[in-house]
This record gives sequence, C-alpha cells and structure tokens, in this order.
Amino acid sequence: MTPVQVSILVEPGFVPTELALVQDVLRIAGRLGQGIGFDIRLCTTAQTGEVEGIGGMFVRAQALPRRDAALPDHLVVLGGAGIAARFEQIRTRLRGFERMGQDIILLSDAATQWQRLHPEVDKITTHWEDQQVRTIATCGQGGTRPLFTRTGRITTAAGMLSTADVILSLIVAPRSARLAQAVGNVMLMERIRDGQSQQPRSENDVDALRLARIETVILAMEDHIEEPLRLAELAKCAGLSIRQLERKFKSCLGQTPAAFYRGLRLRRARTLIEKTILPIAEISVACGFGSPSGFAKLYTAEFGITPSRQRAQLSGKEMPCHSHSQPQGSTHAPVPLSARSPRTSAHPAGAYETPVQGAWR
Repeated sequence: MTPVQVSILVEPGFVPTELALVQDVLRIAGRLGQGIGFDIRLCTTAQTGEVEGIGGMFVRAQALPRRDAALPDHLVVLGGAGIAARFEQIRTRLRGFERMGQDIILLSDAATQWQRLHPEVDKITTHWEDQQVRTIATCGQGGTRPLFTRTGRITTAAGMLSTADVILSLIVAPRSARLAQAVGNVMLMERIRDGQSQQPRSENDVDALRLARIETVILAMEDHIEEPLRLAELAKCAGLSIRQLERKFKSCLGQTPAAFYRGLRLRRARTLIEKTILPIAEISVACGFGSPSGFAKLYTAEFGITPSRQRAQLSGKEMPCHSHSQPQGSTHAPVPLSARSPRTSAHPAGAYETPVQGAWR
C-alpha cells in the first residue's frame, strides 16, 4: 500500500510539543499499521534549512512544495511565535493546496491567524486562550470551545496535547479505526477525543476548585472582568457568607478573594498586552482598573515590569529590563492550589486601587 504522505509546516518559533505529537502518533501508527504506512516530511517557508522552535529546538526542513510538485495527502501547520509574520504569504499557498484536494490541519496559533484573515467564517476553533483574548477585544460572547472543527478541507484545532486527538481522528482513523485505538493505547491515552470535546474554560477550570465549592465564584469573576462584582455578590454565587468565602479562598488558594480577583484581572491584562495591539489605557479599562496609572503600579508590583515596557519589549523597540528588575513571570501563570501563606507584596492590597461597586479595582 502506498504510504500516506504527511507534510508538517514548521516556521521559526514553532511549538515542539505539537511537532513531537504529530511525529510520534504517525511513527507508532506506522509501526503497528500492518501495511498502512506514513511518510512524514518537514517543510518551511524560511530561507534556511534549519528552523528553531520555542525553547531552542532545531529541526531540518525542506522548502514548502509548490502546487506543480507532488503534494502531500495532509498538510499540518504547527502553531508558534513565527506563524503570524508569515501567514499572509502562507495563506495563498494553503488556498492552492485546498483547491488541489489536500487536507489541511491548522493548529493553535495557525488557526488563530486563519480566523483573523477569515472573520466571516463562523466555525473556526482556536486555543481557549486566544478565544478568550478575542472575546475581550471584540466585546463578544465566549461560546463553545471544541477541540477542533472541520470546514471543507480545512481543519482548525486548539493544538497542544489535543494534537494527538486530531491526528488520530483525521489521519489515522479514516484508514483504520482499530489502528487509531491501538496507537492511543500505546500512548496511554484514556480515549481519543472527538472534535466536540470541550477545551477548558480557563486556567482555573480545575477539579480542586470545584471540590472546594468556589468554582462558581471564580466563573463569576471571569465573567465580570471589566466591571468587578462586590464581595457580597461573589459570596452569594456560592451560597456562602462573606466570612465563609474568605476562609475557603485562604485554605484552597492562600489568598483572599479580593487578591485572587485582582491577580486574575492582572493576568488577563498581561495576556491582552502580549497578544493584542489594544492601547494600554483600553486594556486597563477592559480589565476593571480605575485609572491607567493605578493599573501600571499594580501591574509592576505583580510582574516586575511596567505594562508599557512589556509592550515595547514584545514589539522589539526596547532592550530587556536591567538585571536588577524582578522577573516578569511566565505567560501561563499557574494558580496555587495548595494551602500556603499568600505571597508578600511591596504594595499592600488596595494601595493603588479605587473601590467601584464595592470591589477593589
């Protein structure tokens, strides 16, 4: 049987997790396939044959084939930092592949770029973080968060670990459902999730918060970023008194509800700074802070860098902060789930905030 031809498009700053999962799923499928083989090729639009991904991983890749060349059965486009700068150029090639009958899978950032260039298309799946940013930036509704969506020959997908589900569902299973299940077993996957399986709502969509009966409170916080709720309103969401709510937050998260709410809004602001071109003043308002100056002071206390300097660094207009600056934190700041003392701050809670609707801004 002729091997299934699969090309993987890697651009500078690609996501190594996604590359590894595409390769490993197809490698294991080829080992178990009993006549079903997969020919995997890495390709790129970069001028050099070596492409660097996030974290310093290098791979060798061929030039992306032209329409007059032998085209693959499937083209998988990885997400990553470099895809945005090249996507205008890549889109024309993708449309050509689509017209020639090739199936195209766009992962994470690639799916986000496809959505940006095709706002008229309703059914496009992106990673939940990008969907969250788009919802805030456009004042839209959150909607559903499926793992992947197929429209014609174009599949848009959340990427990351769900990459394995996408490749098994769309490349392996159509050749052999039994083979797809066998590969899932080798990879210790409990099940192969279909496209309608839902992504998390946010970084706070975890069992520990549900068990502590504060999930509904955090969901209310996430739904009221621009206009924060009063503490009494939050307590009512969980059917608790204010004192009970404060004790639960302290025992589960090591923070007061007000401190957690403020940190949630600051992390949302950081995401908007990193992933949009919204002015800092608009981000301040969108995340429920009373004034840009107060927002800047709280942001600096939390991340060790001012909002404007972080935006400048991301746009390449300024050198990184001097070594005496505090670390600015990771993009995906985790929520502490174990009981511990709250992190001390140089600025006491509320020092640069104005109470609005009874909540600290």
